Amino acid sequence: MFKSIRSRLALSFAAIALVAAVALGAVLLTILQNYYAHLEFDYLLGNAKFVGSFVAATQSDNAPHDEVQSQIENLAFLTQTRIQVYDTNQQLLYDSGSPQNITVNLGVMKQLIAQGGSPPNATYRVIAVNPNSAQAPVGAPSAPPILRQRSIQVAGSPFGFDLNTTIVLRSVRSDTPHLKQAIVDPKSGSVLGSVVLSEGPTYGSDILASVARGWVLASAIAVLLAAAVGWYISRRISAPVLALTGVTTRMAAGDLSSRADVGNQDEFGLLAHSFNEMADQVEGTVVALRRFVSDAAHELHTPLTALRTNLDLAADESNAAEQRVFIERAQTTVARLETLANNLLDLSRIETKTEKEPPALTDLGALVRENAEVYASQAEQVALTFTVQTPDAPLMIRANPIKVQRALNNLVDNACKFTPAGGAVEIDLRREEDRAVLSVSDTGIGIPVDDLPQLFNRFHRGRNATAYPGSGLGLAIVKAIVEQQGGQVIAENTNPGARFTLEWRAVS
Repeated sequence: MFKSIRSRLALSFAAIALVAAVALGAVLLTILQNYYAHLEFDYLLGNAKFVGSFVAATQSDNAPHDEVQSQIENLAFLTQTRIQVYDTNQQLLYDSGSPQNITVNLGVMKQLIAQGGSPPNATYRVIAVNPNSAQAPVGAPSAPPILRQRSIQVAGSPFGFDLNTTIVLRSVRSDTPHLKQAIVDPKSGSVLGSVVLSEGPTYGSDILASVARGWVLASAIAVLLAAAVGWYISRRISAPVLALTGVTTRMAAGDLSSRADVGNQDEFGLLAHSFNEMADQVEGTVVALRRFVSDAAHELHTPLTALRTNLDLAADESNAAEQRVFIERAQTTVARLETLANNLLDLSRIETKTEKEPPALTDLGALVRENAEVYASQAEQVALTFTVQTPDAPLMIRANPIKVQRALNNLVDNACKFTPAGGAVEIDLRREEDRAVLSVSDTGIGIPVDDLPQLFNRFHRGRNATAYPGSGLGLAIVKAIVEQQGGQVIAENTNPGARFTLEWRAVS
């Protein structure tokens, strides 16, 4: 399951969402934790200063130990911290104990608040005091206490609470920070001892826990949504790939007409378009190969039959003169077969581009003039008039000169073969705008109109050319060479005769 693109893409989306959620949650929780830790520290510091000043005042007044202990417990309740007072020798003088285990005298607390400098009209209300005790102190409401929670409202209190607001103080932890503050005599400035506040309220614990729960829930939802979106997107992305896979499977099974649907304009559309072009080439190659094999078999069948017949007749003939005739016919047929095989091999090499001759700058005028004498001699042997026209200035193209010369040779051979004695063959080279145009014209038998579209096909021979020797591969070789060298070839009738025109892009 997890080997497919769909599942892997969906998992990738989910993994990205999970990493992002973890990173954001970690940063958020760290910021909140630092923020509330700072608040708790400020809370402990402010109360430690007040408790220190209060203890310094009681020591200067020589207050009784029990009274100071009771007031320390009240302060511990109001500040929701554990208060420990030490002397200069680090001996414990007062210890309020855990704030959850303190029973408060409301009268003493009121006196303490008044001594703390609160306004005369300060009000206070204790909703739940010492929920672990069997009985709530006088002044507590009749409602049942809230377990592990205290709610205190004090107006004008100096203990760090907001005025006229109800503050919910959660249960304390024993692992909360400790804060130690020196007790300084305000008159002499000497150190009287130290006060330690611990087990203070964790203002941010509930908020952090709530945020953490919300973060986990939001992260889970985000991961699920990302996985769903990834699955949907993966289906949209993989659908063209699966469709193309189906097409390739059908094509591999032998259906060469299978084509991909080019409906998208994205990369998959380009891929489908490229595949269709490749399929067209493969189908064309296979069809041409089948036709080529069929035509070659047909073309080889006739000379092979003639060769076998001549050899059989020569073997059965006792007359030496007649036997020599059959052998000469067989040799002629072998030469024809050799020419046919060489032409087939050359055409195959040209079309498959196995020949590695690179194109080069070639002067067509110089190439035609170099071979003009050979062409003139060839035309003269069959009683034809030969003319050639070339420009004085060089006419350059980018092509392989050997292949261009071979194409030109084939055209001149055909012109001389299909032109009766007394006719004419002409080579004309000229420049037309940015093109180099090379024409070979004759006054021969011409080309039937119906044969023009198939003239350059392998083994195709015009209906008026059956009486002439040939394999039907010469013009196919010409077309393959010219197109491979970046040009084009055009055939047309001139009445009488025919004209074959080769065109290339001229190079300055």
